[in-house]
Amino acid sequence: MTDENICIKLEIRNRNLRREFESIIRSVPGFDIQKPGDVRPIDLWIFELSDEHDKDFQHVQNILNSGEVKELFLASTYSDQTLLKRAMQTGAREFFDQSVKEEEIRQALEKFKERRERLKNETPGKKGQIINVLGSKGGVGTTTIAVNLAVCLAELERVESVALIDMNLVFGEIPLFLDIEPTYNWSEITKNISRLDATFLKNILSVDPSGVYVLCSPGYLSGYNVASPAIIESLLKVMRGMFDFVIIDGGHSMGNISLKILEMSDTVLIVSNLSIPCLANTNKLLKSFYDLGYPERERINIVINRHLKNSNISIEDAEKSFDKKIFRTIPNDYNTTISAINKGKPLTQFASKEPITENFREMASSICPSFEEKEGKKKRKFWKFFSL
Repeated sequence: MTDENICIKLEIRNRNLRREFESIIRSVPGFDIQKPGDVRPIDLWIFELSDEHDKDFQHVQNILNSGEVKELFLASTYSDQTLLKRAMQTGAREFFDQSVKEEEIRQALEKFKERRERLKNETPGKKGQIINVLGSKGGVGTTTIAVNLAVCLAELERVESVALIDMNLVFGEIPLFLDIEPTYNWSEITKNISRLDATFLKNILSVDPSGVYVLCSPGYLSGYNVASPAIIESLLKVMRGMFDFVIIDGGHSMGNISLKILEMSDTVLIVSNLSIPCLANTNKLLKSFYDLGYPERERINIVINRHLKNSNISIEDAEKSFDKKIFRTIPNDYNTTISAINKGKPLTQFASKEPITENFREMASSICPSFEEKEGKKKRKFWKFFSL
């Protein structure tokens, strides 16, 4: 047994089947079967389903959601298409029934080892920036800002890839803003956490014509909608290695998931407007962050949306209230903004020359001044990213 070997947790009730798996695993170099007292992380979990399928699948889902194991193989003495489909939906990479051959198990182990080695030997990727867009209260335009900022970042010559995540896990509206019909959504992550890697994500992300890769919310109530801080951490680590920027539409709710996102964010944009309720809530958020100790003060920026120059409350008044400079102001152009939303288009496509659109472009440029121009880079490397 060495720390370099792949650690397998073998949970097989049938004695003959367990002996067969043990024999095959020992015949393939590089694998260890977990023994009592072995505290190494579990790389592969091989689990045999009992007659109580519902109970077993719930147990398996709970373990996968916890992130305790990296990959799952399921075995069963029963076999039918319904059981096989459910096993795949749960996140199992392989399903072995009573007809499985020794060579098939050996090949599955070799493929697992190849996947692990490929990831291990990959050149370290980019470390993208995570930008968390939070609303001081509902209805301040958080999604509008997240969507249009993402699109404007994607259009910059010096940015290769941008992702947009809808953290309104139920009833998110990003597909309406971009007029896309996602095939997959957030539930795929929670159902398949053991399969989470760059390849898996590329297969489930939607793509807007601007080149922004979108992870949408389910848009309906489902038992699979529930994420966890551990799942969020795993997801953001993978996406940070794939994209230059990961924009998160964080809504306005706060909880354990939101705190994990805050902890991992490089920049937090608090969206507010010049009204007493919004300013009061913004101050409460700032105080909460300062009390928590994160995100650091310099990583927090305030964006005033729907700004009117003749507002009763001035920008200077707001800055005194926050004891902090306002990062950006977005002009109040309700007609243009709502028309773009109703058409399902970002502002750069719907009203490219309007002042509000130029304002978003300026905000995108101010967020990434450190990105160096790449010689000979085309305007969008849309298909190159998908071929990685």
